[in-house]
Amino acid sequence: MGIKSGFRFALAVALLTAATVAAAQERASDDRWSGLNKCELSAFGGRLTASALCGTLSVPENPAEPAGRQLELAFAVLPARASTAEPDPVFFLAGGPGQSARDMLPLMRAPLNELNRERDLIFLDQRGTGGSNALECSFDEQGEMWLEPDWEELNRQLRDCLDEWDARVEFYTSTEAAADLDALREAYGFERINLIGGSYGTRLGQVYLRNHPGQVRSLVLDGVVPTRLALGAEHARMLDRALEKLFAECEADETCASAFPQLSEAFSDLKARYLDGGQDIVVTHPRTGSGIDMRFTRDQLAAALRFLAYGPESQMMIPYLVHEAARTGSPERLAAQAMIVTDRMNDMIAIGLNFSVGCSEDWPAWPQGIDQSGTLLGNSMTEIYEQVCAWWPAGDAPDDFHEPFDSDVPILLLSGELDPVTPPSYGNEAAAQFSNSAHLIANGRGHIVMTTPCMSGIVTQFVRQASVEDLDTECMDRLGHEPFFLDLLGPAP
Repeated sequence: MGIKSGFRFALAVALLTAATVAAAQERASDDRWSGLNKCELSAFGGRLTASALCGTLSVPENPAEPAGRQLELAFAVLPARASTAEPDPVFFLAGGPGQSARDMLPLMRAPLNELNRERDLIFLDQRGTGGSNALECSFDEQGEMWLEPDWEELNRQLRDCLDEWDARVEFYTSTEAAADLDALREAYGFERINLIGGSYGTRLGQVYLRNHPGQVRSLVLDGVVPTRLALGAEHARMLDRALEKLFAECEADETCASAFPQLSEAFSDLKARYLDGGQDIVVTHPRTGSGIDMRFTRDQLAAALRFLAYGPESQMMIPYLVHEAARTGSPERLAAQAMIVTDRMNDMIAIGLNFSVGCSEDWPAWPQGIDQSGTLLGNSMTEIYEQVCAWWPAGDAPDDFHEPFDSDVPILLLSGELDPVTPPSYGNEAAAQFSNSAHLIANGRGHIVMTTPCMSGIVTQFVRQASVEDLDTECMDRLGHEPFFLDLLGPAP
């Protein structure tokens, strides 16, 4: 989720790093990775690729039955380019929950390129994702499912997928995933490791830190999920916050304010228009080109803006799209742009793992009696978890799962100012919890900020020194939001 922001940066260095990565793989034939096979991994529908070494790790599906059914977990490695690698590699933890870490390798190779000089980079697909018995569900008309949700139909299709999976989904939680990470660490003889997690990956990093504190050298949390948070319970309030800040940025920008006057009022009018009613529209599907009949309501407006709000570039389309929909009464372009984003996200998330984590860890801790009907997203997150978790085979989270804890491990916390799901306040909360931490807020950025060259450089410094002291953050003074789109031909010059 926030992935688009680093695409151009990743692509720019991809060719420069390919030769050195290949050389490192050749050199790996006589080191600890000699049993792995060369592989090609891709992202963004094949537009970005990377060579790596791939292997599998066998772990018990049920940790209480070590001799029982085994899972084959897929992982990939970018070996260090130095002749002698540092003894503490970097493990990357993907988001979601439900994202494949190996799918993220082609994108993260560029931001972590400098670290890869001296450290192996390891990408383990969490159980239930990617090549690790993925709990994927091919919904009928899946691109439209999230823009025009039919919760009864979603429930039915999820039940069908559950029947088809060869998995006991109650064992697909963060606790088991952390144990799998440690099994991989132990299998290759690493005494300590560095963890870099984004979004949900920040929760997994914290679970690993709590359960295996002696094995962590440093921890980077980008898009912080606080320990106490039931993930999803505050999405509605956080989306409203991000949109309000975005509209304020537009109003403070002379060009944007001139093109889209009284944007906040236009947005309020748009919300009110679809609060209790809807509009029949036809949207062109981004992949097939066919027309899709849709009833556009507040749910569709919320889904559209929510997914567009993740990335710093797609965020900049929102003022134009909101202004157009409010002025003309035609939300087709808003729905079409959102369909492009949701279509990509559907391909990235194993929805079964998402619910295994959510129903086991979050729904039992869901705050009771809250009413978010006044927000754009409303109570939809509560409604879907209430329906699915009523029958989903949930696992047992530890009693202290959401209890804050401290650690002497150095922790770098990163937030995007305009993040619609894990705002800077979450990073502040984690900074108050962890005594050996530093929190950096990237101005004008959305969800996940380490893909920008400035922030990736700071991450490199931090991991190399394993300390939050004396980090050179001067480049952050030049960070800001991307140029606003004045039309759909591209951003303003």
